[in-house]
Amino acid sequence: MLYRKYYLLDNFRLADSGTWTIDVNIQDPITAFWIKFQNVNGGTANHDNLLPQCISSIQLIDGADVLYSLSGQQAYALAAYQLGHLPENVFDEGAGDLQTFCFPMMFGLKFGDPVRAFDPKKYKNPQLRFTWNMAAINAVGANGFLTNRLDLTILADVMENAVAPRGFLMHKEIYTWTTAALGWEYIDLPMDFPYRGMMLRGVKAITCWHWIFNQLRMNCDGGQHIAMNIRGWDLLNWVTMLTPQFHYNHCFRIKNADRIQLVLRHSEVVQLICDGTGNTVPEYVSGGYGEGTCTVWTNDAANNAIQKFYADIQGRNPFDCLYIPFGDQQNPADWFPTKRFKGIRMECQGGVAAGANSLVLTQDRPY
Repeated sequence: MLYRKYYLLDNFRLADSGTWTIDVNIQDPITAFWIKFQNVNGGTANHDNLLPQCISSIQLIDGADVLYSLSGQQAYALAAYQLGHLPENVFDEGAGDLQTFCFPMMFGLKFGDPVRAFDPKKYKNPQLRFTWNMAAINAVGANGFLTNRLDLTILADVMENAVAPRGFLMHKEIYTWTTAALGWEYIDLPMDFPYRGMMLRGVKAITCWHWIFNQLRMNCDGGQHIAMNIRGWDLLNWVTMLTPQFHYNHCFRIKNADRIQLVLRHSEVVQLICDGTGNTVPEYVSGGYGEGTCTVWTNDAANNAIQKFYADIQGRNPFDCLYIPFGDQQNPADWFPTKRFKGIRMECQGGVAAGANSLVLTQDRPY
């Protein structure tokens, strides 16, 4: 078997918002698509505005058949859990500086998996489709991204002369909802293919993930089998034994009393280093939920001029996402067997009101 990399798109210029669809005109199995968005910050700054937040939909489709469907933030987080580390990116708030959003859309247990890969020949008209809005967080211009500077690159990792794969891992958002304090949400899950894992995202400002998900119950066949019944806090702690703590670099523009937003949204540790102004001491006040206020002192006085800070950040829950593995992730026989049941329902009790939640499934889909 030979491996090759093929550009479907190479720095293709996109408008500031819209939807773009491109045909997958490859015949050999594809172990992964490597996708990169790139843009440039405006002339003043671009605070708390990263490219994954501006990509609302990333899909692999074949007509009405949806094979992959996640937001930019979900795609980034899922890739991190699959890889065991955060994909390398440029997260920089500086005026005129470049930002990137890169991640792999993976179809197997690893790169080059001969058993699980995307086989375009199994479909009539496979396409990749993207929806974005560069003004989703900050308006396009001086305090956001520059207009008409968004580029998209799609690189396919192709396996030439490979034996036809038996299937692929399908990643899709299944459901979204808004929490009510101590209110229950009932989600009927698909029964078609086994579950390798589930990813839950809960978003609310100044709120820890485990307060958003108070109780989680996976109810099969009307209570005959309870696959999961656990509080959000205990689930989060259990997952930390199975998944690594993540690490990444972030370049901020901060003045005294500014609040910063992080990619890692749980149990963060932040080390700030000022670039360009001597005798400057920063302090990040952590609440454990991925955002906090900074104090900036220069020569023992509060500094109210914007300074450049490099940050070394560790933590968990990228973009508020927690991945829950079902069984041994390298052993498909150990994944959740949907065919054994007649009905599977997630029952989620919210701990707070107005949390924006979503549920993603990774399923083992055969050809």
